[in-house]
Amino acid sequence: MSLRFLAALAASLVLTFGPVPTALAQKGPTTGGEQIAIRVCNNANDNARIALSYQPVGSDQFFNEGWFAVPSRSCQDIATTSNGYFYGYAEVEGDGARHWNGDFPLCVQYPGPYEFWSVGHTSCDSRQALQYFVQMHSERWGVYTWTLDPGP
Repeated sequence: MSLRFLAALAASLVLTFGPVPTALAQKGPTTGGEQIAIRVCNNANDNARIALSYQPVGSDQFFNEGWFAVPSRSCQDIATTSNGYFYGYAEVEGDGARHWNGDFPLCVQYPGPYEFWSVGHTSCDSRQALQYFVQMHSERWGVYTWTLDPGP
């Protein structure tokens, strides 16, 4: 996919879904170079499992993968990207009815683990389900922390 296409796609998403709320990367150890480490901190009393959509370092396509285990009251570094835009969905382990979500539709696969490259649409294949991801944006290199607070 060309950068021009991705820029046009990003612009159309902003027009469709509205501006992405700006969040800044948390201060922490840098990953070296122009990279962002995506960290998930689970402040809930239950273990969580995480699905991500992001551009791996050196790629111009979005990669989707899950499920990363993040135990209760702990933090895990999940992925590294050089693109400031990425998406996450989390659910309580063993209870998909309790989750942390947003309004950006993406496909996941149950039971997982899974990984696949985005194809530019939200039509899920027969092994997948549509979930609504949190849109995240970092304006700085370093560590971006997504915090899962109790309550889903």
